[in-house]
Amino acid sequence: MGKEKNDFVKFCSFFALLLAALLIFIYNVLPEIGITMQGKLLGILSLVKDIALLLGIAFAAYAYADNKGKGWRITFWIALVLYLGAAVFGIF
Repeated sequence: MGKEKNDFVKFCSFFALLLAALLIFIYNVLPEIGITMQGKLLGILSLVKDIALLLGIAFAAYAYADNKGKGWRITFWIALVLYLGAAVFGIF
């Protein structure tokens, strides 16, 4: 991986971790003290987190699959499409 791509992967991973921590706090910790939050903004933050997570892992996963052969690359693309569908449309 090139330095720019590696820095992008690191940023996406950090951003996904940051959003995941925030969402866990909002959905799990705040209700314990009597504060509940809802709305489209939380859904958007969750989608952004899922996409950042995808970008953070997709480059490394493709590099791995690319070195293993055609079957692994096909599996990668199927998993990528399923993940995107689940993230965007809330399928799973």
